[in-house]
Amino acid sequence: MSLEMNFELPEAVALGAIGEPGNRVFVIQIRTTLDALTLKLEKAQVAGLVRYIAHILGDLDKLGHLPKASPVVPPLEPLFVVGEIAVAYSEPEDSVTLTLTELAEEEEAASKVTVRITKELAGTLAIQGTELIEAGRPTCPLCGFPIEPEGHPCPRTNGYRAPTP
Repeated sequence: MSLEMNFELPEAVALGAIGEPGNRVFVIQIRTTLDALTLKLEKAQVAGLVRYIAHILGDLDKLGHLPKASPVVPPLEPLFVVGEIAVAYSEPEDSVTLTLTELAEEEEAASKVTVRITKELAGTLAIQGTELIEAGRPTCPLCGFPIEPEGHPCPRTNGYRAPTP
């Protein structure tokens, strides 16, 4: 069953991660006075989203005061897994629109959530997402793969010695 939901300037939009680094589930949550909607994302999607938002906002003249970041709150059960993310800036409305489309099989109709937020809230989301990514496992300076607590068999060294910075 395909759903289409639109949120115009919701009370809060937050990025979060559930679990320990290396085993986290990333989510985006949209909250209104009546409801909270949670969607599951991949870490790479969060990283791409924050980079693109930063790129869009970097081209604008000036941002106002950035609101405080909102944490994700229960219920944390995702409605669906996000497959595609579209981000657009509307100059007449001076706002950013996020369109999050469900990851679905080709023959299935995909659900879609569209959220219009202020450019200031978009800036807060970019900061929040960057902090989430940086709070994860460190990456190897040689190969870019995450370094596990028990060690890292770096493919650049054939896994025989620890990477040196």
